[in-house]
Amino acid sequence: MAAHTTTLTEKMRAALRISSTNEKITEEIQDCIAACMADLKNDGIKKLDETDELIIRAVTLYCKSEFGYHDKAAQFRQSYDTLKMRLAMSGEYNEEKTAAPDVSETDTTGTESGA
Repeated sequence: MAAHTTTLTEKMRAALRISSTNEKITEEIQDCIAACMADLKNDGIKKLDETDELIIRAVTLYCKSEFGYHDKAAQFRQSYDTLKMRLAMSGEYNEEKTAAPDVSETDTTGTESGA
């Protein structure tokens, strides 16, 4: 059974400079992506869109820190941790998107009356 590849998997394959499409290597890349997404989610990041540039960058840094870049692994991990912290603090990435409450134009319960 062949591993199901995604666009993000292919982006990571390119970022990691891996040309092999071996099923085991693809599974390892996908496991690394999944671990990164779980780590981001664990730190309160709710917007985990695989097409978002900052999420792609976070996954790239995470994968590079875990995937054979031993001489620069700590540098990649530090960059990942910094980006993760910024994402976690950003309202765009850490808040659930909810619809604004419906307010009637004739709402008389507000405190903005001129009386």
